[in-house]
Amino acid sequence: MAEGLSADEPFEDGAEFRYDPFSIEAMTDPTVFYPTLRDHYPAYYLPQYDAWAISRFADVWDGFLDSENFTEAEGQIFDQRRLLIHNDGVVPQPVIEPTVDIFNHIDGALHTRFRQTLAPPFLKGNVAKLAPQIEKLTRDRIVELRDRGRFDINADFASHVAAGSMCLILGIPLDRVPDIIRLVNLGVAREPGKPGFTKKGGEAIGQLHAMLVEIIARRRAGGGEPNRTLDALLSADLVGRPLSDGEIARQMSTLLVGGSETLPKIVSGGLLELSRRPDQLAEIREDVETRAPQAFEEVLRFNAPAQWFGRTVKHDRDLAGVRLRAGQRVILLIAAANRDRREFDRPDEFIWHRKARRLLSFGIGPHFCIGIHVARLEGQIMLREFLHAFPRFTVDPAAGEFAVSEFQMGWTSLPAEIQ
Repeated sequence: MAEGLSADEPFEDGAEFRYDPFSIEAMTDPTVFYPTLRDHYPAYYLPQYDAWAISRFADVWDGFLDSENFTEAEGQIFDQRRLLIHNDGVVPQPVIEPTVDIFNHIDGALHTRFRQTLAPPFLKGNVAKLAPQIEKLTRDRIVELRDRGRFDINADFASHVAAGSMCLILGIPLDRVPDIIRLVNLGVAREPGKPGFTKKGGEAIGQLHAMLVEIIARRRAGGGEPNRTLDALLSADLVGRPLSDGEIARQMSTLLVGGSETLPKIVSGGLLELSRRPDQLAEIREDVETRAPQAFEEVLRFNAPAQWFGRTVKHDRDLAGVRLRAGQRVILLIAAANRDRREFDRPDEFIWHRKARRLLSFGIGPHFCIGIHVARLEGQIMLREFLHAFPRFTVDPAAGEFAVSEFQMGWTSLPAEIQ
């Protein structure tokens, strides 16, 4: 085993260092492991999964960019039960028959065709045209909340804007937003300390899928409003045949869950960090129009919920000083990388005007987050409009809920009081 990989470094109270993203300890607070991983085990071997956890920024960046030697055929978010079954040198292949898997589990030319089909509404120029609609969603929501005095930043504010924005892009009626928020949040919830979907979560994802199939079938029959994303999927011939309603629903569900669930955690965490730093908040308020977008970039670095994304090795290659073998899994620890002192000055400090050269919050490479420009625009608008609307606010984290799963963490509930 390469230097620095034997688990014999003292950890906290002197116990030997052990890291497992699926452990109760990591699902309580994964961040306590990251400094030791970065400094002593930049490639940490997990024999139970035949996997490597990679924690330094440059190595994680390199891993994301390498589509030649890594595949997403086993998904980006590994199931622990699947990881316990070793590949033993066999490289899994993407699933396209009898039904097509979701686009971010597919590689190569087919993945490119899927991205090209889905991409137009998510391109930066087209996203910019959505700004007036997203601003209206945000301002309308603020009007509804203004007189309450106390509301939940995630559940009452950011979730409605995020889900509403995705509905605009995907051709889903806006009156479905409350149901989408409820089903998505149930779907991604975890029992404390237990990885994987809950029974209620699986049922919720099934209900969300059924909702989307209904919308798709209506549009296929000529009903509903024209929509660039949905109509492109209905007319696409990506695998030598049209996609079924169920296959389209799976692609749309991936976009909808990703676009509705993550950003509210980011916005909630960002407003909490600013409330804890009144001097920085005051500086942003001096010119909120131009400073909110820059501050949101630091929010993304400091608070992005995703802790890691996975890849499976297709061909032997070196990374972070070790030899990766075909069939092994790689866990790219983006949250650890975003706090790497080799990349960022004073990485554990929140500095609103930080000029980061690059970030990993949305990934990089062929499988980077397709909604990156939408998320940035929404986050900037929400931060700006919230600070415009509420000159004085306090956040009550003690009454909130901070959820941690095997792959992400963030505020699912964060009450705020408006003075």
